[in-house]
Amino acid sequence: PIAIVHKRRDINVANQVSVHEIVGDIRGRVCVLVDDMIDTAGTICAAAEALYENGAAEVIIVSTHAVFSGPAIDRLKNSRVSQVIVTDTLPLSEERRFDKLTVLSVAPIVARAISEVFEDGSVTSMFEGDA
Repeated sequence: PIAIVHKRRDINVANQVSVHEIVGDIRGRVCVLVDDMIDTAGTICAAAEALYENGAAEVIIVSTHAVFSGPAIDRLKNSRVSQVIVTDTLPLSEERRFDKLTVLSVAPIVARAISEVFEDGSVTSMFEGDA
């Protein structure tokens, strides 16, 4: 099952979002919020809170790029989400890490892509479900 968080941004106010509705049945479920990057964490924390308010049992955040500017770390640490999972595409010093944060390395996938290129293999094959 999939649910969608319908959100809107006010074009006159930077880094603010309002959640308008949750499409799908999330009551009692573990929800995974996926985003390309977390900057100030305002949007993702608002979405997580909306999921909890609509009955989610647990919320996990997954994002590729941990920009973590301004209040992001405090927002994430103080949110009700159980886990925040990001990759190491951007450097994240030890003092910017927190208990519910997991940082995954992109090194294995980058190494495989380089290997595929230099061995006349197929980078596309990495994304066909066999990886």
